[in-house]
Amino acid sequence: MSNKKAALIFLINAAMFTVLILFHYSGASIKIMNANPLSALALLITVIMFSSELTGVLTGVAVGIVLDSVAATPPGFNTAVLTLISFGAAIISHYLFNRNLKAALTLCLIASAVYFAARWLVGFAFAGDINASLNYLFRYAAPSAIYTAVFAVPFFYLEKRLFFVSGR
Repeated sequence: MSNKKAALIFLINAAMFTVLILFHYSGASIKIMNANPLSALALLITVIMFSSELTGVLTGVAVGIVLDSVAATPPGFNTAVLTLISFGAAIISHYLFNRNLKAALTLCLIASAVYFAARWLVGFAFAGDINASLNYLFRYAAPSAIYTAVFAVPFFYLEKRLFFVSGR
């Protein structure tokens, strides 16, 4: 793959991550009832599926750093969790799963479930009332994880197209 094509793909992905993160934290919302997706996570998983392990993990670190700069989670939470998710997703997608839509949906559902479960553990599980904690887990986190996985569908086809256009 030529350096120009690689740079163009990098810029396209960086622009998409930027738009998704800005959209998510700007107040404009695509939430359905209580489910609020983290669409940047779905894009991250599909980028990982079509890139090398190192590129996938470094992308996860970069997205985590950006999310930590704007999110209301403890400092370093998104960087740590997305780095671990990226590493796991890179290994699973390259050595266990094929590059198809079912694999992308499954991997994205697993990754989003891990992300929202970790967020629940860090922010809500031991913070107070058990009813409020479980309410967050089942009324917000679980639907958000499922809704996030839905975003893997368009991102999978976009990344697949970029993958084949680039000649990788």
